[in-house]
Amino acid sequence: AGYNLIIASAGTGKTSTIVGRIATLINSGVKPSEILLLTFTNKAAKEIIERVNRDIGYPWSYYIWMGTFHSIFSRILRREANILGFTRNYTIYDTTDSRSLIHSIIKELGLNDKQYKPSTVLSRISNAKNYLNTPADYAKNKEAYESDCLAKMPAIRDIYDRYWERCRQADAMDFDDLLFYTFLLFHNHPEVLARYQELFRYVLVDEYQDTNYAQHCILCQLMKDREKQHICV
Repeated sequence: AGYNLIIASAGTGKTSTIVGRIATLINSGVKPSEILLLTFTNKAAKEIIERVNRDIGYPWSYYIWMGTFHSIFSRILRREANILGFTRNYTIYDTTDSRSLIHSIIKELGLNDKQYKPSTVLSRISNAKNYLNTPADYAKNKEAYESDCLAKMPAIRDIYDRYWERCRQADAMDFDDLLFYTFLLFHNHPEVLARYQELFRYVLVDEYQDTNYAQHCILCQLMKDREKQHICV
């Protein structure tokens, strides 16, 4: 119960402990649908899902919410897309899609794509999103602007603003948006957050040391009620 942190070196059985905890929860009467298991890479998710299916078995494993942060949050966002102004069939842009759009915006703004390399611009926008900065936040951020000027890219805030709007117009999100919009969904719609807090009573995170700021903040949102919520990382 409560908050649990497992610290151990590689290969010592942390993941086995997570799987064992899930089995213990189910054996003690917790509904599988109240369990959320998060990990990072698709490979890690595949491995831990296989272990849960093997050790816990069907039908219980079928009802557990298991997957990467991005896949689980994408699932939530498709359920709640209309609230955010998207359709449930929104497109997910990969890195190539995002770079292509940014390259187009750089050209539209009459900027030099040798100075404003799309990959560099995308990296800065990604960093802004991972620290939960909207285009408006970014435009007001003096340190970010000074950093962009130092890198001879003062127009990044303008590119970010247009990129954000163009994604929305195209009914599309990039990978960082899957985190950012989940945070915004819970932050701006407390009634939605309350539903997921009630749904995810037991949260488990594998490889927690890899969480970024946005992922950590979303976990904090879900864990607001310490009396009802339980997390093991």
